[in-house]
Amino acid sequence: MIKNDIIGNCKPGFQKKKFQKLKKGELNLGFEIDLHGKNLIEAENFLDIWLPKLQMEDNLAGIIIHGKGYGSGIEGPKLKNFVDQYLQYNPNVLAYHSAQQRDGGTGAVYVQLKNIT
Repeated sequence: MIKNDIIGNCKPGFQKKKFQKLKKGELNLGFEIDLHGKNLIEAENFLDIWLPKLQMEDNLAGIIIHGKGYGSGIEGPKLKNFVDQYLQYNPNVLAYHSAQQRDGGTGAVYVQLKNIT
């Protein structure tokens, strides 16, 4: 469970200056994935399909909207916790961080994918 609202991770080798830009929402966001209304299995399948596709298209920076989890009850935000774990352990994700308020705040994350081309 997430102890505070902000999630994020920067993997070794990703430039700190670029991570700071990602955190501020200053990178050109080429994609938006909205996971609202999906259960955890649907969200995982959706990300498993779309993230590699975006990498193949060299579309490497974007935003994933997971919501704030207000409907999740006392267990906390299930989809947000899932997205945090999924991105943290996905080898094709270099960095991610909760979005700025203008882009959804703690209900979304900016994501930087690894360049595979």
